[in-house]
Amino acid sequence: MLVVSAALAVVVVLAAAACGEGSDIGGGAAAGGSPQSEGDPAGDRGADRPVVQVPSEGGPLPFLDPDAEPSTALGRLRAQHLPVWTSDFDWAFPPEACDTAWELDGIAEPTAGADIGVMGDFATAAALTVMRYEHQFSRALADPNPLAQLCVATAMVDPARTNDLTVLASYLAAGARRSEPAAYPDEVWILAVSPTAAVAVACVTPGYPAVMGVEGETIELAQSPTRLQAYLLSVSRGLEDQVADISYRVSNAAHRPADDCGELEAWAVEWNGHVQTWIDEGQIWEPLGAILTADAICESPPPDGPDECPKDWPL
Repeated sequence: MLVVSAALAVVVVLAAAACGEGSDIGGGAAAGGSPQSEGDPAGDRGADRPVVQVPSEGGPLPFLDPDAEPSTALGRLRAQHLPVWTSDFDWAFPPEACDTAWELDGIAEPTAGADIGVMGDFATAAALTVMRYEHQFSRALADPNPLAQLCVATAMVDPARTNDLTVLASYLAAGARRSEPAAYPDEVWILAVSPTAAVAVACVTPGYPAVMGVEGETIELAQSPTRLQAYLLSVSRGLEDQVADISYRVSNAAHRPADDCGELEAWAVEWNGHVQTWIDEGQIWEPLGAILTADAICESPPPDGPDECPKDWPL
């Protein structure tokens, strides 16, 4: 048996925390204020790069990486949320760097009062959000690099964003990577929606954590064959420009190991019970019970959008 280094031990502990051990992922999304415009151009790397106007959001937060030296307003915004700095954050455009939808800013926050109709078919948008979350995070852990933090951030907001970026930062520090390629659930159940959030469940394979390599060695980590996952999706707005980009983002998650995906229906029943509890407490939720598959999304995209096929995402 190979000896697990202290750095890897940190990775394992953080990886377990990233999946959200608790059963309560919350009953709603936090509200966000309206941006104040600021004419400060960022992203001036060249004529082929978009010019980004970063709104002013009050006093700046400290940079998470003490060695960060951003040179643009966009970079300064990202340095407040992404823990390992790279100069790519001064200009990188998420659709180019991460193969994401064009309307996804790297940095977003939950918002209230937004019209979810701008997302098109909200059930399809919610299913794509879950698939994107699993794809971007698993892709980042399979090929850890500083720019991958931006890709992870396109799929989530806090607290999930901070939790998962902490895990990715620990992979970068330890030189670790997952042996499995990027993956996403083929089927997502959208259980309920509220004016600012949605609850979804899915079965994810393989389970978590996975086999990973550290400093040239392969370490076998205990894992279950599958993982039952629940997601709180928050209606969010992008902060990287003055365009009011609205999307669902994963804001919290909870999981349970499982032997196979046959347990997904029971998992859905359990989370429907949580939703009913929130309704009984006076929260506004509408049970939905929609089941969407990647095949259906790709073969029959809704006429009002979103028009995106997970099968086109890189592995």
